[in-house]
Amino acid sequence: MASDLTRAVRNLRNLEHAWGVIQRNGRTSTSEEVRLELEVFAEDASAKLRSIQSRLGHNSFKFEPAKGVPIPKLDGRGKKTGKFRPIVLAPVESRVVQRAILNVLLDVPTLKPFVQTPYSFGGIRGERGRKVERLARSESISAVPAAIKAVLDEIGAGARFVASADIRSFFTRISKDAVTQIIAAAINDGELIALFRQAIDVELSNMAQLRDKAVDFPIEDIGVAQGNSLSPLLGNIVLADFDREMNEGDCRCIRYIDDFIILAPSKAAATARLRKAANMLKALGMELSPEKSSKGGTSIDDGFDFLGVNLCLGAVRPGAKAQAKILRSVQLAFEESLKALRGIRHGQTLDRTSSLSSTLRRVDGMIDGWGKHYWFCNDTQAFLNLDVKISESIRRYLGEYTAIRAETATTSHQRMLGISELRYIAREPFNFPAIGTRRAERDRKFAATLSSAEGLS
Repeated sequence: MASDLTRAVRNLRNLEHAWGVIQRNGRTSTSEEVRLELEVFAEDASAKLRSIQSRLGHNSFKFEPAKGVPIPKLDGRGKKTGKFRPIVLAPVESRVVQRAILNVLLDVPTLKPFVQTPYSFGGIRGERGRKVERLARSESISAVPAAIKAVLDEIGAGARFVASADIRSFFTRISKDAVTQIIAAAINDGELIALFRQAIDVELSNMAQLRDKAVDFPIEDIGVAQGNSLSPLLGNIVLADFDREMNEGDCRCIRYIDDFIILAPSKAAATARLRKAANMLKALGMELSPEKSSKGGTSIDDGFDFLGVNLCLGAVRPGAKAQAKILRSVQLAFEESLKALRGIRHGQTLDRTSSLSSTLRRVDGMIDGWGKHYWFCNDTQAFLNLDVKISESIRRYLGEYTAIRAETATTSHQRMLGISELRYIAREPFNFPAIGTRRAERDRKFAATLSSAEGLS
């Protein structure tokens, strides 16, 4: 007989909720392959979810091999560093079950201490909302805004020095066996643990294509998959003691997955706590990333960055890298469009996504999404400055568009704008018969009928 937790995993409502999360997250994916796979699943999602439920109930569900995707890491100028992030992309069915397992584990009382921690943010369902008084936008906030608010609260409570750090290759250093043992002790459910272990094991379908990059993917015990819904929970579990000890005494350590910041009353305290962090991580087989970590404590008055947000002299604003990234993204969208538009003069077909209207809509979506991500920032001047730069990029784009249009045949102007052209819309026209031929044939048949009738008479 299945355990209560295992039955909860395969509960249809839970599977539907898990699918909803996977679908929402996938809509913003930059991978066309991911979006297409989700669209195919969505065509008959109800039947597919019932099939998953049935296979889970008969212990016949299999986590099919995933695809390893090496995502290049970029430097501050948007150039490739030669390093990559090993993302594991599992089939949709596997992702649904992984998420369904997470939903159940998050509600297990003995696992609550690993989920509802006061100084850890990010990666867990709802990312733990943080209550904020008189916040007109909402009664609670989560994710990056919640972490930044926690930092501001500590500054308000007296912290005067900070030290920030990043855990190098965090997910690739987590032991599956060690975390599985912790969860097994907490839930005492062998059936669910067996399913859980299958869900976090990694088998890649494209090992041969990855070649030398394959060794960086978590196919052995050490390392969990980036892209697996369960991985952030595993990160919280393995760093539970770290979070507790780092927040003892007069210092605070705010962590967002693999990024953390120490807030302390003195430079010496911040530096000492950073040293403590390095030693604790070393015991876990982890280390700080030298290029992304402080060497010691610095004054809050000097300003600092955390999670892409800059805090300095009362101002909370998107960091310099984040600002440069949105400007670069806008400019790149314009450059790609202009390149495609110029191609028309050389007989190339214009993809509608590169037209004027589609490009402006895409840029509008970038700006709108980016701005909403930083809704909690108070530095209005920073946004005004960005608007000026973006407006200048738009002006240059429209100017070059006008110049290209002037040198292009008028028959292409409508297409360049992104307005549909009737001549290119697919049709299945009826053939109109030749009137003269049809009338002659009708007259011939009529005459033959009369002749036959006269013969009979």
